[in-house]
Amino acid sequence: MEIVEMQNSNEHEHESHHHHEHDLHHHEKPMTQEEVVSSLLVLAQVALDSGDYESATEAYASVLKLEPNETAQYNLGSFYARGLGVKRDFMEAARLFHQAELLGNARAGKLCGKCMFDYVHEGIDHRAPIDVYAAMAVFVSRVYPEATDQKQEVNRGLFAVAGTRFNGGSYDEAAKVFRAAAEFGNDGYAQYYLGELYLSGAGLPQNDLAALYWFDCAADNGAADVAIKSRDDILNAYRQSLSASEFSEMMAMLADWCESGTPDVPVNPAKAAQWREFV
Repeated sequence: MEIVEMQNSNEHEHESHHHHEHDLHHHEKPMTQEEVVSSLLVLAQVALDSGDYESATEAYASVLKLEPNETAQYNLGSFYARGLGVKRDFMEAARLFHQAELLGNARAGKLCGKCMFDYVHEGIDHRAPIDVYAAMAVFVSRVYPEATDQKQEVNRGLFAVAGTRFNGGSYDEAAKVFRAAAEFGNDGYAQYYLGELYLSGAGLPQNDLAALYWFDCAADNGAADVAIKSRDDILNAYRQSLSASEFSEMMAMLADWCESGTPDVPVNPAKAAQWREFV
């Protein structure tokens, strides 16, 4: 009863409090997703302007939990590529850039490609060709999950990286990446360029017989337009410079390599049988 009387004696105060509660409930109306995203982007920009990359990263990551957003994808990709606020991760950077590219950001597509190059280059001195191929396969499955032909995408990526290194004169690295696509992706043009490196001794020990093997594989796997002439030039040079028995011995040696495998020629029973026919 006393409480009721107190409320009655402070009717004006009660009414004022009632109106305040009404206003409070009005302001606490749930924000729309669009408003939340907009607020998070503002917070991220404020953090970014002050150099607080960790807070900006958290805000952009929160945006992406709500919706695909080009700004968040692009900037977060930049953070991962440069190691700002997060541990540097070229594969994650590429994934984010590619997602931004799918939303229409052409520059993000170029940066995705650069991240792929950086990803393959990172630690390549300590990787065997099979490891390079496996790393690219993981990259493709993570960055391009929508690709209908994952193997083709892996070969495309490896060839792009190897070709750039080749054109830039980094033949050692080009040879390793071409070998990855040539042996494990069975890519004809990678096989052709690997043959060229063996033939010239660029990035690899000069080896005509290994070049012959890779040119022949390339001719079988879609690169006949360039590989057949190179393959036949070597065979004709052997025939002209070697006696019949020496030529037979050379072909037998290549067949042996294909049967047992060497650092330059992988095990390939079908090719071993093919070269035996020349003996």
